[in-house]
Amino acid sequence: MRILTADDDPIMRARLCRYLQKNGHTVETCCDGLSAIDKFFSYEDPPELLITDWMMPNLDGIELAKRVRQAKNNNYTYIILLTSKSETEDLVDGFTDGGVDDYIVKPFSFEELQVRINVGERIVRFEREHQEYSRSLEGVVQRQTQLLRKTKDELIERLLSALEFRDQETGSHVRRIGLTSALLGNHLGWDSTSLDDLRVAASMHDIGKAGIPDDILKKPGRLTSEEYEIIKEHTVIGASILAGSQFEVISMAHDISLRHHEKWDGSGYPGGLIGTAIPVSARIVSIVDVFDALANDRIYRPALSREQVLDIMLEGRERHFDPNILDLFFSLLPDIFRIQAENQ
Repeated sequence: MRILTADDDPIMRARLCRYLQKNGHTVETCCDGLSAIDKFFSYEDPPELLITDWMMPNLDGIELAKRVRQAKNNNYTYIILLTSKSETEDLVDGFTDGGVDDYIVKPFSFEELQVRINVGERIVRFEREHQEYSRSLEGVVQRQTQLLRKTKDELIERLLSALEFRDQETGSHVRRIGLTSALLGNHLGWDSTSLDDLRVAASMHDIGKAGIPDDILKKPGRLTSEEYEIIKEHTVIGASILAGSQFEVISMAHDISLRHHEKWDGSGYPGGLIGTAIPVSARIVSIVDVFDALANDRIYRPALSREQVLDIMLEGRERHFDPNILDLFFSLLPDIFRIQAENQ
């Protein structure tokens, strides 16, 4: 075993080192707890065993053991405490406060020490095998989680791509909406799981168009007032498709589908919600969706110039859009233009 010892008695240090080396162990010695903890943290792979005296200058054995236990390393170190204290209360303190595994009361025989080392070796082997198994299991879980996420993303993308047969705007448009929404969410401080949900959920914002008749959805000219009322129904249709799910990503997609045409001043549809009553996910997608619609060719008109698009977006501040999120959007324009260029 690889063993680190700490003892301020030079004679005990020398005897320990000779005995342990004689029995085939690799040994490093330290004269006090402070030098021992420095040595311990210098190892890439910590030693299997630490043998430390309790009473030492600078840093005693209990504090040394405590710091070893607090170390964020990948492998277990077994700790044996050498002590002249034999009172039960003292020993309990050593185990509970310091996290030591075993102790030997001085004076002791080296044969007894070897028995304790043999026990420690078995426990270290078990602990390290358990840690390796846990790391391996964690890797399997992470791979399975990534596979499930990719499966979910691909399934949703393929379902949405079915709309391309009816709405030519859907393919690249939904990818840009998802990526740009996640960009905004990231700068709003959302965690990684919520960002992933937002990216996927935002892509489903127009899923309700599946229920809109082709003669209206694909009409190249301006819609009549009656046709416009019908196309507005895609928000409610989408919400009904996505309602009642136990999964956060689908619940978020429901809110986005239903509310991404609400406006900050309450003049939107279908509910006329005002300000922060609109879910923040829908407020994000509202900005991204309008920008993307203006900046790209639609079946009823060609793309507007960049200057025209930005002017229209600014005109919607505090009327159509959440002003704070819109300000953030404008601060991220270089990244947004890159997403546009890479997803045509």
